[in-house]
Amino acid sequence: MPLQCKQCGFKGSRAEFRFLQFVDSAGPNTYRRCPECHAAVYCEELEIVDSGSAPWGTGYLRGQVFRRPRKSD
Repeated sequence: MPLQCKQCGFKGSRAEFRFLQFVDSAGPNTYRRCPECHAAVYCEELEIVDSGSAPWGTGYLRGQVFRRPRKSD
């Protein structure tokens, strides 16, 4: 999903916009810098993957608990 700068209207991929900082300490939202006018652009890093309905970074193993089998005496 392309980003667009509200100051100058530049459109580009997220890789073209330099990472500045996280919006808050916990969460996927960040500020990135526009390569044209150097303005800060708000960006949501969490996106939906086209191959499924799970957000980026999650899989079918998320949330499952794994335990070792008990040793039999």
